Amino acid sequence: MKILQIIQKGQLRGAEIFACQLSEELNKTGHHSDILILDGKENELPYKLNYFFAGARLNKRFWDFKTYKKIARIIEQGNYDIVQANAGDTLKYAVFSKILYQWKAKLVFRNANNMSSFLTSILKKQLNKFLLKHTDFIISVSKKTKVDLINIFPEVTSKIEVGTIGTFNFDNVNPIKNETYPVFINIGSFVSEKNHSFLLDIFKELLEKYPDAELWLIGNGQLRKNLEHKVSVLKLEKKVKFFGYQNEVIPFLKSSTLMLMPSLIEGMPGVILESLSCGIPVVASNVGGISEVVINDKTGYIIDDYNINKYIQTIEKILSNNKLYNKLSEGGKNLIRDEYLIPKIAKKFENIYQVILNEKN
Repeated sequence: MKILQIIQKGQLRGAEIFACQLSEELNKTGHHSDILILDGKENELPYKLNYFFAGARLNKRFWDFKTYKKIARIIEQGNYDIVQANAGDTLKYAVFSKILYQWKAKLVFRNANNMSSFLTSILKKQLNKFLLKHTDFIISVSKKTKVDLINIFPEVTSKIEVGTIGTFNFDNVNPIKNETYPVFINIGSFVSEKNHSFLLDIFKELLEKYPDAELWLIGNGQLRKNLEHKVSVLKLEKKVKFFGYQNEVIPFLKSSTLMLMPSLIEGMPGVILESLSCGIPVVASNVGGISEVVINDKTGYIIDDYNINKYIQTIEKILSNNKLYNKLSEGGKNLIRDEYLIPKIAKKFENIYQVILNEKN
């Protein structure tokens, strides 16, 4: 089977990382999976894969005919069976290319978020209805994102399945040197939906109970300066550490105590799976598919609203009880081992692709 994964950029973000991890695993099992990077020629992705660069002009995404043609040429020359569009603008480009150039590969859309969070106008809803109509299949990252999409577009019910992301076992990875306790960690781009400003408010209150604590923020983005300013206003410069983008986040995770993720919008964050695989419990907001892996009293705790006191009380509950902490830590490791390791997830995708291709015949 030949698969082309289309990603937005050559960047270390969730959709891009998983597309590459999936491709590597599919290649190990005898398939052939390549990566097409839509925007730009820079590539931060540390995966040994075959990459194409579409050179898209995203400011002209609705009339970027040169790129539509280039995508079609890559697909036809590669003789791909499956083309998978992974979030961002990838679906727009794939659909417009297929309509104009009539390539024969099956088009799959990997839905990585609750789409209802982004459909803020009738025009956006109609556009996405059109795009989804021209897909052969949809793979949604969680049960909740699948239900969300069906609620908006009931017509996709017959061509959608859950295909979650996965992670690895990190027992052989060493932590970074750290003597601080507790360390709260958050990994993600500095964008509004990650809700870092609220996280800083939570941490400010936590310091009253845990004066030696630190908050580690791994990532970068357009709101970094705003967050650094807030850290300064709150006088937290010695307590909040900005590490920027990191190619290897696992050593940081393994040196932390709890993952905190009060996001406003998520699908199924890969960093949560990585955290659980490292035995680090998670306290997170109840958005997207997070509650499918952060299970109360088993792997961490879900908070249903953005109430600082609820976060504080939950964190204190975990840290004040070593038996509970160890239970959550082992529960996370067991969940990943049983259900979310990449080889098992890749097999699920392989099975879905095969069903799609069989329908072709």
